Amino acid sequence: MRVYAVASGKGGVGKTTTVANLGAVLAAGGHETVVVDADLGMGNLAGALGVDADDGPAVHDVLAGRATATDACRDGPVGLRVLPASDSLDDFGAANPSNLATLLDGLDAEVVLADTSAGLSHDSVEPLRVADEVLLVSTPERGAMHDTAKTRDVTGRFETPVAGAVVTRVTSETDLDTVADRLGVPIRGSIPDDPAVSAAAEAGDPLVVAAPDAPATDAYRRLAADLTGDESLEPAEEGDDDADAETEDEGDDGNEQRTGFLRWLLR
Repeated sequence: MRVYAVASGKGGVGKTTTVANLGAVLAAGGHETVVVDADLGMGNLAGALGVDADDGPAVHDVLAGRATATDACRDGPVGLRVLPASDSLDDFGAANPSNLATLLDGLDAEVVLADTSAGLSHDSVEPLRVADEVLLVSTPERGAMHDTAKTRDVTGRFETPVAGAVVTRVTSETDLDTVADRLGVPIRGSIPDDPAVSAAAEAGDPLVVAAPDAPATDAYRRLAADLTGDESLEPAEEGDDDADAETEDEGDDGNEQRTGFLRWLLR
């Protein structure tokens, strides 16, 4: 099992979106994947995946010792498993972030993606300490890069490896080399500023379901392939659909020819 903490020092940069869509791509590609909402105060991962967080125990219950991680997992789209967060203030007070390592040990998966909270509090830095690697997320905006670099520094104090960064809301004007320099880590994925992202989130579906051919979907597929080394996760090359259509047409023509021959034979 490989655990990635998906983190940034600033909210609203796309951590939850990245966890939901990267996890869905991995699960749809045959990798047993669990996504965990470790944002104990403002978790909304379940909503992004159309999962009812109130239908059973949540992350907070596991961290409070009231449930097991297995009990709290839900079935999500495309085979993805989701461990949601509760929005109850009482649950927030009962949850002990120090139990996160035990929670993660209770999961049975190939890949675990933990959605973390913004800032530098106990519940936001604990995932950085217990993860196998940290995947940073930032927009190209100066303040976001500054705060994300702080998260990188905190990760370094725990001696947790940084897998690199995902840059979201990328446009034709984004200089990724400059972003990489400011973050101080390699760019593992760049997600275009694509309206399909917000539309999918609003619908409560991952991009692979809501917009399988969108540019952002392809970007998450490339990220998944890069992280796992599984080239089958890469987006289809242009022309593949044409080739499939041509093969299908040839098959239809063959069927028509065989049908015509049978009709002639039975006359």
